[in-house]
Amino acid sequence: MRKASWKLLEFFDKRIEMAKKLNNLNFIATYIFEHPGCSASEVRRSLYIFKNSKLDENFSEKRSYISYFQTSKDSNNNRGYAGKYWKKINRTRWVITEQGLEKIEKRLIKKVRSIKKNVCSNSKK
Repeated sequence: MRKASWKLLEFFDKRIEMAKKLNNLNFIATYIFEHPGCSASEVRRSLYIFKNSKLDENFSEKRSYISYFQTSKDSNNNRGYAGKYWKKINRTRWVITEQGLEKIEKRLIKKVRSIKKNVCSNSKK
């Protein structure tokens, strides 16, 4: 009886984990983890593809998802993700932070890799 109840708990734990909704933070953290040193523009393009299936005329290099990478000394002017979950290593490159590791989703790794191929092939055209 005791073994059965533990198995039931494990089953529900797995179901809860699978039901956990993925969000933009999960995608960005997973992308930066998989591609350390990537640019914010590359991540934003990839996030747009993840949410919309392809890049189209609605994507703006200057406006789409920029708040995820804004850094400012005035904490009221940004969301505070940059510096907390990912940080700049130079003027344009980003890496994951220790807190950002908690946002990585294993379920997104294959999707991130396929989107990366798509983003790279589109930028070479």
